[in-house]
Parts: sequence; C-alpha cells; structure tokens
Amino acid sequence: MGCIFSCIAGVFQCIGDCIMAIVSTIAGCLECIIASIANFLASVVDCLTCGCCRRH
Repeated sequence: MGCIFSCIAGVFQCIGDCIMAIVSTIAGCLECIIASIANFLASVVDCLTCGCCRRH
C-alpha cells in the first residue's frame, strides 16, 4: 500500500515540476522580449539625442 502512495506522490511531483518549468520558460521569454524592446527604444532615443539623425 505504501508503494502505491509513493508512486502517486512521484507522479504529482513530476507534474508540479513540469508546470514550474513551463512557467519559468514563459517568464524567460517575456523577460527577453521586454529587454529587446527596451534596448530598441534606448537606441532610438540615443540616436535622436546625439544629433546624427537630424538634418541641418
């Protein structure tokens, strides 16, 4: 009887680990997307403020 509960506990632990891995992957993707958007906006602002993009 104890091995059945151990097996069920192992299955639930595996499912929990899988869900945590999926959440971690989604968080990593969102972090990467947000960082790339921030870097793009920073480069646009840097280009506009240095004067190299302005016409004289």
